[in-house]
Formats: sequence, structure tokens, C-alpha cells
Amino acid sequence: MQQNDQQLANLDPGEAAATAVGVLARATVRAAKEHPKITGAWGLGLALCVFATGFKVSTEATRAYEAGMHAADLSEPIGRAASRLRRARQLEYESSGFFSCDARCQHYKAEAAAARGDLDELQRREAAGMSDVKGGVGVLSEYAVAETRDTFWRAFAGGKGFAKRQSMWDLLFTGLRYSSRDESTASVVLRWLVQLLFNFTIGLCGALVVFLYKLWGVVASYQPDPVSALVFAAASALGATAMVATYLFAMYFCAASGVAAVGAAAAAQARLEGQRRQDP
Repeated sequence: MQQNDQQLANLDPGEAAATAVGVLARATVRAAKEHPKITGAWGLGLALCVFATGFKVSTEATRAYEAGMHAADLSEPIGRAASRLRRARQLEYESSGFFSCDARCQHYKAEAAAARGDLDELQRREAAGMSDVKGGVGVLSEYAVAETRDTFWRAFAGGKGFAKRQSMWDLLFTGLRYSSRDESTASVVLRWLVQLLFNFTIGLCGALVVFLYKLWGVVASYQPDPVSALVFAAASALGATAMVATYLFAMYFCAASGVAAVGAAAAAQARLEGQRRQDP
């Protein structure tokens, strides 16, 4: 560490910044080599994300799958049942008092309960029908992999959306609290950068938890045997964890590299300015 500091102290600002980033990169590589099991699991997870596509389904099975999914689709009756439920709940709300529910209110309340039951039954029938069709292609098929990918990326997008919204509000309130007499601009930017990383960590880790919660439902819908279900769930969880870790690592490394480069360049510039003042 002292050798690196001495090396940076004798460089120009641009060279000092590049050297600081290089030192950080070498330290990262060294840490990865010191933990081969974690690094290997991470690499395997990324490989699964990129190359795992599932087993190809035959033409006959593809036709049967598409026809079965079309037959099991109950989106239209489910939409009508949902509309009836919304209407019944709205009428119940309009007819109810602050702390009472008269006969008219009870009538709409019963209608809402019946509509809720009809909607649940339609959704159960649709899920059961689609599960029977999915069982024909299997959990290791390309259809299961595609559905799992869609589930992950939806959760991932939700986590990023949360982080972006939270960071926007943090930036707004940071600007409102900022006073040039109390703290420097650099400290404000650094504090917001730390808050940004924190928001993305919370958002993406939350997205991973949501995906893992939904994963078993996706796996179970293909009616797999226990071994196939365990293998597919483990591979999916490993790939999702590796993708989230890669995204967060890239953010943290870029942030750390930027801070190290700016700090090294500023220190080198300050050294040069000090030398100019000392020269006659």
C-alpha cells in the first residue's frame, strides 16, 4: 500500500488516476483468485444465464402445447368476472355508511363475494389447465426456461424502478438541504453516490427475493419430478443470484474506480500546485 501511495505521488494527475484504477482492478482480481469456490459459482451462474436455453421441443409437441395453451386460456371470462367484481365493490362502497351497512349495502356485499368466488374459480381452472399442458413439455424445456427468464427480468425491472425512483427523491431532498457554506459540493455528490448504491442494492436484492418466491410456482406449474424440479430451481436461483451480483459489482466497481481516480488526480494536482508555489 505504501509503495502504491509513493508511486501515485510522483505521477501527473492523469497518470495517477489511471494507476489508481489499475491498482483497484488488480486487487479485485486477487480477491477473486483467493476465493475460487465463490468465483466458480458466480461464473457458472453467468454461464447458465447466457447459454442455458432448455431442451428443444419437437414440432408435434410444440403444436400440441400451443393448441393446449390456447384452449386453456380463460382471459376473456376472467376479465368479465374481474369487471363484475370491481363494479360490485364500487356499489358496495357507494351504498355503505361510515360505520354501517344497510340492506342495500349487504346486497352489493354479497354480490361482491359471489363475483370474487367466480373469479377465483376461473383463475384456478385456467391455472390447472395450463399446468396440464405445461406438464407435456417438462420443466427442462425451452418453454420453462423462457418463462423463468421473463419472471426474473420482470422482477429485476421492478427492483431497478424502485431504486431509480428512490434515488430521484434522494437527489431532490439532497438539493434542498444543500448549503455551500455548510459542506462542499464533493461531499454532497459523494453522499448521494453512496445513497444511490444503497438504493440499488436494496432494490435488486428485493427483486431477487421476489423472483425466488415466484420461482417455485413456475417450477410447480410444469408438474416435474422431484429431481428435475430441484435441479431446475437450483440452476435458476444460481443464475439469478449471479446476474444480480454482477450488476451490483459493476456499479460498485465503477463508483469506487471513479472516486479513486478523482482522489488520486486531485492529490497529484495539489502536489504539483505546491511545487509551483515553492519554486522561485
